[in-house]
Amino acid sequence: MNLAEIEHAFDRAAGRYSQHDVLEREVGERLLERLSFSRLAPTRALDLGSGTGRVSNGLRKQFPGAVVCALDLSRGMLSRGLGPLPNRLQADFCRLPFASRSFDLVVSNFALHWALDFGLAMQEIRRVLKPLGMFVFSVPGVGSFRGLEVAEGQSAEMPVYMPDLQELGDFLVSSGFAEPVMDSEVITLSYPDVAAMNAELAVTGGSGFVELSAAASQKLELCYEVVYGTAFGPPEGQPIRTGEGEVASFSVEALKRSLK
Repeated sequence: MNLAEIEHAFDRAAGRYSQHDVLEREVGERLLERLSFSRLAPTRALDLGSGTGRVSNGLRKQFPGAVVCALDLSRGMLSRGLGPLPNRLQADFCRLPFASRSFDLVVSNFALHWALDFGLAMQEIRRVLKPLGMFVFSVPGVGSFRGLEVAEGQSAEMPVYMPDLQELGDFLVSSGFAEPVMDSEVITLSYPDVAAMNAELAVTGGSGFVELSAAASQKLELCYEVVYGTAFGPPEGQPIRTGEGEVASFSVEALKRSLK
């Protein structure tokens, strides 16, 4: 899928999304719970791939002193925002419209796999994250949808990037993040029949992964491998590997302090 197709699909589904985002809602709550154990007190936070804004609103409640920005590729999803979110932006994950070192916290819930260039998206997140700022995210892993038979004529090839833990760790390190930690779990959703499952997948974007054909009365369980990651912005001046070698960057404030 290209960027326009992804945007159009979620624009079309926006009006029904909050009725079907069972998995995304549950994983988002678990992400926010992980943040509750941190001593982080952000002043600016970014919800990357905010959808209708459930995680954004959770961040506003958890960090009342922070300015929360909600960014999504779909204008339709942003327009369906749940609650008062004045800072909403439509943008590509690979071209974030922010200055470097803009955020103390970046959160992304079940969205990064839609980036057309996963590595570039990671680099952009690291760019906008302040030194020692926190990056917390979730993505579907390669263990999702295993064991299911696709409908006749459907392709079994995944249309988006679904990483394993090793690949995610490599992306985080090569993008310049510090102290990356990953873990995963399996969440199983139950459906009364195939029609109910396909209806949910069509709204949440999962129909691009698999669409089953079976008897209408057949009960189903769909397993998702959910991969969680936490990493931090590199300290001031830490070299970052690029295609042109290692590059160390300093803020103007840090350079001024060093001259005193």
